[in-house]
This record gives sequence, structure tokens and C-alpha cells, in this order.
Amino acid sequence: MSATHLVILAVALLVDFASAGVPLPRYEALLKQQSAPSDPTLGLYDDGDKVIRLSVDNFNATVLDQNRGALVEFYNTYCGHCRRFAPTYKSVAEHLLPWSEVLIVAAIDCAAEENNGVCRNYEVMGYPTLRYLGPGFQPGPQHYGQSLHTQDINEIREILAGMVAAENLTSSHNNSYWPNFHYLTENDSASSLFEGLSSVTQYVAVVHEPENTTLGVEVALFMTQWPAVSVRRVIDPAVAAKFKIDPTNLPISLVDRKGEIMAYAPESTNGESYAKKLWDVLGKKNITPRPVTVHQPSATPASKIKGQNELIDEVHRNKHFVYQADLEQAIRTVLHNEVSKVGEISGEKLLALQRFLTVLQRYNPLGANGHQLVSKLKDYVVQFNDKLTGSQFEEELKRLEAHLSPVYSSTHFVGCVGSSPRLRGFSCSLWTLFHFMTVQAANNEESQDPLEVLQAMHGYIKNFFGCTECSEHFQAMASRRKIWSVPNKEEAVLWLWAAHNEVNQRLAGDATEDPEFPKKQFPAPDSCSECYRTPDSKSENLEIEWNKDAVLGFLKNIHNPQFVSRYGVQREELLHPTADKMRQKRQISSVFTDMDMRMGMLLYAFCIVMMVLAFKLFAFKGYRKKPYGHDLLGKV
Repeated sequence: MSATHLVILAVALLVDFASAGVPLPRYEALLKQQSAPSDPTLGLYDDGDKVIRLSVDNFNATVLDQNRGALVEFYNTYCGHCRRFAPTYKSVAEHLLPWSEVLIVAAIDCAAEENNGVCRNYEVMGYPTLRYLGPGFQPGPQHYGQSLHTQDINEIREILAGMVAAENLTSSHNNSYWPNFHYLTENDSASSLFEGLSSVTQYVAVVHEPENTTLGVEVALFMTQWPAVSVRRVIDPAVAAKFKIDPTNLPISLVDRKGEIMAYAPESTNGESYAKKLWDVLGKKNITPRPVTVHQPSATPASKIKGQNELIDEVHRNKHFVYQADLEQAIRTVLHNEVSKVGEISGEKLLALQRFLTVLQRYNPLGANGHQLVSKLKDYVVQFNDKLTGSQFEEELKRLEAHLSPVYSSTHFVGCVGSSPRLRGFSCSLWTLFHFMTVQAANNEESQDPLEVLQAMHGYIKNFFGCTECSEHFQAMASRRKIWSVPNKEEAVLWLWAAHNEVNQRLAGDATEDPEFPKKQFPAPDSCSECYRTPDSKSENLEIEWNKDAVLGFLKNIHNPQFVSRYGVQREELLHPTADKMRQKRQISSVFTDMDMRMGMLLYAFCIVMMVLAFKLFAFKGYRKKPYGHDLLGKV
């Protein structure tokens, strides 16, 4: 046995309007009343953000049949693209906060199991997905809101302004804060501007809007929290001149009830700059926006932070361990979140699901109840030849779990824990699960198909994995690395290992990387020195020359079911007992050497000899006493 194997065996034993304003009262109420996912530390947004967190409990009440619109992001917490977009979306919510009486910015986490039905019903095919749901919105067939195909803040603002203005021109809303987006005409004058307006309105801001822009709409939306001002748009230069507007130099003017007009020049040509100019002018007139209250973010419980830090310490100590908890979390998330939220499973998707469940059944790391669950679920799915809905799958899954409960021995990540709940987690555990299954397949003589696990993995990632960008990257890499040409099962283990290292290299230093667990090539030199052909190849600045035979042996050892760590497992009685028994046997064999065993046998033989001698000695003494007793009897 190599030194590396001995080390492995031994170890196995032992996530600039902040200053200009804060949430409006009604928006503040939405923030406070929002229903967060079951674990409030999950998701990409928290109470400190201006993004309204949606869930199945508050989705309909917040965005359906309202007198305002909503921008909704459908996202997945573990999706790398979603994580990178989250800071931008937070900025969007902060930037558009003054619009909140007309438009709110919200998000729903499709990685949360309780939200499966919402994400499935809205036919979300990729993440992140942005949808505009207008006033009075009700979903219907092929009507799930208007999609925004951009992630640029300025473009989002312009598109939304156009959508909101179109709503105003085509619909009627019971919303007193909704601006008047109609253009001024030659019939309008300084005196007529105030007709129909509340007595609270002291000024009308007239904004010149260049053709094919939404500048005037944006200004009107930025001013909705200022009840003393109404905003009107003008596009005709002749009409604009009536209000002292010079489109080039003085594009905005302020009209009071006396008919006095004053024109102004903003610093730049965008809605934000125009609004800031008006805020500055109004502030000098001692006019302020509606009063607001500050929404204080809540802190993460200290007990949760402590428990998370303990897990991180454990993983740092045993960085190449494979944990049972991670394998189970991967399976549970795949079944409950990934597959269940798909609207219709047919054609290639159905075949991919059947293949995945077949492979999972064969190399299942769960306990006895888990084996029954996967087996029965696979039998249920393979009976469908045409199509299966995600809701049908979810219903059967929950029925089986209720019948076989309890199924899972753990409810949290261990080896895949992140320094933030928004980092690592499912994506890490999914890699772990597929590595585990390729190793089990390599050690299984019943199946000779070298592609069974890789094909199941490829089909799952292509058709069900929630991170669209990740899926596209993986498919491109699989094609480039010729996944369909892998010749045998051991090469399948190495193919997946090399592919994973390529992904680590690509994402090293990315915004999605956990600073506590930087992405490096695996295994590290201190975990498997034999995996490196020369000491120089261990340098991060040089291309690594791998000893693939040693890598294969290393991977087979750490993914051996007998070596899978049960640290952090809450219900170990649900798992197969053989692992502990085998571990005890290995502990015994490692404690007693061959010399110990030989000495033990000699001691045993010596004890036997001494017992025989003792027996003969006492027997002989007894024999000598008999004649004496006989003589006495004889004399009598």
C-alpha cells in the first residue's frame, strides 16, 4: 500500500439614491410584510436591500391585480450568473426606489422548494429571468408578463419607463400617484396646467423629451414622491417654447400657480440628472418629499454563525473528505427543486430524467428508506412514454416520502458549506454526487457501459440544472473534451475530474468564488503528493503534470462508501451500518501489527502449557493421597 493510501486511510479513520431618499411608507410596509423563504439567510437578497422578497405565500398578493406594476426577477440562489447579477439588481431597486408608488422591484428564489409551483406556473426556463407585470396583471396561457432581455441598469430603466407609459396610455388605474404621461399640446398654457390637479400641487415641471426616448417619463416617475409637483412631457419645440424651454440648453422648466415660469439646465441628459435638478430647486423652496421611515436590516443569529464556523473549520481540517450530508443534499435538491419546478417533462427531458434515476438507483448513497424512494420513483417515471408534468412528479415524490419517512439523515451541507449561505452549497454537492457515482460505477462489474454516469449527468445538466449559463458552459466543455468518446469506466472517473478542474480554473477569482474556499486544482499537493509527477509541477504558475494513475487511486479512495464521512449527520440510524463495522475492522487491523499477533499467539500457547502442567500437578498430588487413606481404613 502506498504512502498516500495510508495517509488517506488514517485520515478516514480518525454572498446614488441611498442618500437622496429611503423607502416610502407603502413600499416600507411591503418590505416588512414580505414572506422570506423558510431559511431567511438563504436567497440573494436580505432586509438591507430594497428588493422585495417574494415567496409562494405573498407572490399573488404582492404582484397580481395591483394598481401598480412590478419588476420581478426569477432567480436561483446557486446560479453563478444570478449571483453576479445580484449586485446590479440591488442597484436597480435602489435606483428605482422613487418609482415605488408606480412600480416595485421584487425577486423570487426558485431554488426554494416552497416556490416550485410559482416558478413552474410562470414557465421560467432560465435564470435570472426578468418579467414586468403591469397594473391589474393576471397570468394566463402564454401570458406570464413581459420579459426584459437585458441586465444593464440604464437599459432596464428605459424599458420599464416605456412599459409604464404604455400602461398609462392604454389602461385606467386607481392610483392617485400615477403621473400624467400625455404630451402637452398647443392648446395647453401655464394656467391650464393645474386644471384637475389637487390643491397640494404647487408646481408643474415641464420636461422636453427628445424623440425615441423615455426621458420625460423617467423624470415623472422619479418625482412621484413629491406631491407638490406634477410633471408633464413636451415634444413639440413650438409648444416647449411657450414654457421657456430651449431643448438644447434649458430642457426643463418649473411653472407655479401664478403662471410664473423658470427654466433650468440639468448637469446631464438623463432622467436621474433632471430629477436631481428639480429636487435641488424644490429643496431651496423648502419643499420636501413625503416623510419616510428607515427600514433596519435584521442580523443573522449568532448561534447560526457559530455553527457555520464550526463546519468551515471541520472542512478546512479535512479538505478532501466526502461527506454523506452533501450527497444527500444534492439528491434532495435535484428531486425537490430542479425536476419538480419544470412545467412539462417530455421528449429528451423525459429520457434524461429516466436515465438519471436509473443511475441514481444503481449507485444510491442513501440509506434503506432512500433506496426504496429512488427505486419506486424511478419505476413511476419510466412508465411514462409521452410526457410527465413537474407537478405530477412532485406529487408522487411527496407521497413516497410520506410513506417511507424518514428518508434523509441530514438537512444541511457540510463539506459544501460556504462562508455565506449564498456561496457553494448545491452546485458543490452536485459535483460531489457525480464524482461519487463515477467511482461506484468503476468499481461495479454488473454494468459495462462507461458512459452511464456521464450520460446521466450530461442529460440532467442540459435539461434540468437551474443555472442556464453553467449548463451552457458544461455542454460546450463536454463537446470539446469529447465526452462521448470515453473508452472505459475508469477513464470516466478521470474525465469528470479533469472537467471539474477546468471549471475551477475558469471560475478562480470570479465573483461567485467563496473567499474561504478559493477554487484550486484538485487534489492539492498536501492531499496527494503522488498525484504530481514532479515537484515543480505543483507550482500554480506552471501547467500541472499529473500522475493520472495516482489521481485515479486517490479518487477511488476518497469516494469509497466506507470512507464517506458522517460528520454532521443528524440521524445516522437511517444509514447502512456496514460502514461503521468496516471502519471498526480497519481500526483493529491498524492497531495490531504482525509482531503483535505472533506474540499474542505465543502467549496463548504458553498459557495452555501452564494450564496443562498445573492440572497434572494437582492430579498427581491427589493420586498420592489415596493409598494413605486406604491404609487408615485398612487398620480400622
